[in-house]
Amino acid sequence: MRLTTIFIVAVLCSSPATAAVTLSQSGGKVYFLRAGSTVWAQVSAGHLLLPGDRVRADAGAKATVDFGDGSRIDIGSNASFTLQAAKPEETTVQFSIGRLRAWVAKRVGQRFTVRTPTAVCSVRGTEFAVEVNPAGNTRVEMFEGLLAVADNRGNELLLKEGQQLDVSGRGLGTVEGAGAAPSGADARREAAKREVGLDMSKEEVQAAAALEQKNAIYQQGKAIVDVNGNRVRIEEYIVRSRPDEFKLVVLNSRVDRFDYFYYRGTFNKALPDDISVALRQLPGCVGSACDYFLTDYDTGRSNTQDTMREVSSGGHLVDVNNNGVAGDRVEAAYDSATDQFLSVAVGAPGTDTTVATGDGTLRNTPFYQTLFNTNILTFNNVQHGGWTLGGGAPVWTPPGLTAAAAYSKNNTTHLTSFAGITATTLKYEPVCGPPNCTYTEAGVMHEVFYSESADGRTWEKYDNYIISDEGKVAKWTDFSNITTGTQYKQTLLNWNYQTIVTASEFQGRKIDLAVEPRIFIQSGLIQ
Repeated sequence: MRLTTIFIVAVLCSSPATAAVTLSQSGGKVYFLRAGSTVWAQVSAGHLLLPGDRVRADAGAKATVDFGDGSRIDIGSNASFTLQAAKPEETTVQFSIGRLRAWVAKRVGQRFTVRTPTAVCSVRGTEFAVEVNPAGNTRVEMFEGLLAVADNRGNELLLKEGQQLDVSGRGLGTVEGAGAAPSGADARREAAKREVGLDMSKEEVQAAAALEQKNAIYQQGKAIVDVNGNRVRIEEYIVRSRPDEFKLVVLNSRVDRFDYFYYRGTFNKALPDDISVALRQLPGCVGSACDYFLTDYDTGRSNTQDTMREVSSGGHLVDVNNNGVAGDRVEAAYDSATDQFLSVAVGAPGTDTTVATGDGTLRNTPFYQTLFNTNILTFNNVQHGGWTLGGGAPVWTPPGLTAAAAYSKNNTTHLTSFAGITATTLKYEPVCGPPNCTYTEAGVMHEVFYSESADGRTWEKYDNYIISDEGKVAKWTDFSNITTGTQYKQTLLNWNYQTIVTASEFQGRKIDLAVEPRIFIQSGLIQ
């Protein structure tokens, strides 16, 4: 098995991506009205929002708007808003009634504004809440950062962390909680820090991890020497974070640095008591559609200073062996009944095939995998390309990147996996010389993936290794003569994964993560 396949399965990462404003509901019914239309329609998973669109939530409903750069707003029961602008330099939401909570990424040159009937909230920080009652009066709560609030008379003041303010038709009220955060706001802010996520200090991550680990379904840890000779303590755990959601967390502690990784995946329905039943289906299912599959995922890596985040939504099952896209096909899959890797796709669809259909035609053995409508990858909140499914809907293109154009990865051209995709990615360079190149080091399990924009100013690089506990890089011969899945897993237990990520936004820094494979085997993520 190729090192790239092993490593990608281990850290559950995928392709680079591009920004888009998406709306997803998490409870009740949420509707949207497209600009220029008179017919309201119910929102489905990963719905793409365009400027001018209106959104309303029924009683008891909840929804999230993801702006693709790390910013999002949550809305609740009976809320209504209009997306007025969604550009890299400006985002404006006209909020009419209800309550929202916003998390806004810190980005130079970007303006994020929430307008209500009585107030204008211009974000200069990260986390706040706005509530508008039927009379149009506005309540603003600031949890973290700074927020400029203006009334309709031109008066403006700056809310700081822990402060609250009422704004009515008569203007700005009196700021409350100037000395310390009110207990309600403080409790909400502290609750948000009880889960491992990005933009956290080492101490905050460790405190959140300690709370999550109390409910861990799987948990592993050990100390090893990494590929650079540094001793690293690895802690890993998997929790059922919600009935339909699992979360994997990996922590790396070295003498001079702290790196961590999380992967949160949402399934199409509530997970079984034994979540390995669902996790084993993530690579795909032979013959018939999977019972469990991902609809969304959110994954992040950090060294507590730099961040890499990838988000996908709109997950749906596709028979990739018979969808007419040769690049999607899966040629072999693990069969637990025989402990063997079976051939499931041979040749082009409709030619050299293995299954006879009812009408006498032939096709490849069906293999169902999850494809996502949208995917977004950011480094320090800067987009590095991606895709959006939506019938020619506009896609933001970072400077130096090319929209609606094929990209090359390992000498293979990729553009779309299904009709309607607009692809925007970094340009891979498979034919070049190390170190800024995509290549495999001769004889050992060290592969490098490098990609850059057309102008060379935006780039990213992944150094992937398989190493022993003593930091020795595995040879390809260490994995030779393996014929069964059981042999593969037994061999893999003697090794570890390590990936070192660098990017144009990191200013010479890196995110360096070592991972032990035992937890992936226990949970069914590796079969």
